[in-house]
Amino acid sequence: MKKLALIALLSLASSIASLAAQQPVSFRNLSSASRALPNGNTEITFIAVLNLNVVPISFNFHWERSDGARTAQKVVKINNTGESAYTLEERWSVGPSVQLNSLWEKLYVNTGVTHLVSEPIQANATMESTAPAAATGAHPAYLHALSDLRLARGLLGGWSNPLIMLQCQEATKEIEDAIGEIRAAAISDGKDIDDHPTIDASLDNRGRFIRALELLNKAYKDIDEKETNKADMALRSKALGHISRAREQLNEARRLAHWL
Repeated sequence: MKKLALIALLSLASSIASLAAQQPVSFRNLSSASRALPNGNTEITFIAVLNLNVVPISFNFHWERSDGARTAQKVVKINNTGESAYTLEERWSVGPSVQLNSLWEKLYVNTGVTHLVSEPIQANATMESTAPAAATGAHPAYLHALSDLRLARGLLGGWSNPLIMLQCQEATKEIEDAIGEIRAAAISDGKDIDDHPTIDASLDNRGRFIRALELLNKAYKDIDEKETNKADMALRSKALGHISRAREQLNEARRLAHWL
């Protein structure tokens, strides 16, 4: 009898562990980054990377802040069976007198089966850039794009896989050319091309590619804004072309490596 009870207990524990492993989504990484804004305020970006354990999948989410504010609920639908991670970001701008180390946000995710609540993501008091955009004559969007482009370039460094090395090299060149076009218009945050936020060591090779593509998409969106200055319009056109070609190279590398 005791032996049967023990077997039943072990079977139940195994079933519970198996069920936990099959949860539709789980948290992979939580982080934050801060940057100074031209008006003296600070913009904090809270980042949550989700593991997608089941695809296709739909889920809703919202963020809650340490000051009691709550974002609207949003719905995400993912149909690409090749995706294994999804990044959510929330930005919060605060005044110059606010102590960043007292701020945090939580992420709530609901799949209908799983209800997840992240631990508090503390605001990062280390600034990505302290150079005011007004001092360079640049739009803040271009400065933010520079930061994203440098980090995307950093994520593509050190690859030795001959299958995708050529695509990585071509993408890196396009990113460098995009940075060069922005700097040619005297837009700079004063940072070296290798100066970028610390790369998340927990990212695997596929995760680095996905993050690099996300950063390129963000940089493209930042630059692709309505512009009336003719000089900036030419800058935007050239920079966007380089970013588009970099994305094409990365997507080709993902196809070759079967990371779609």
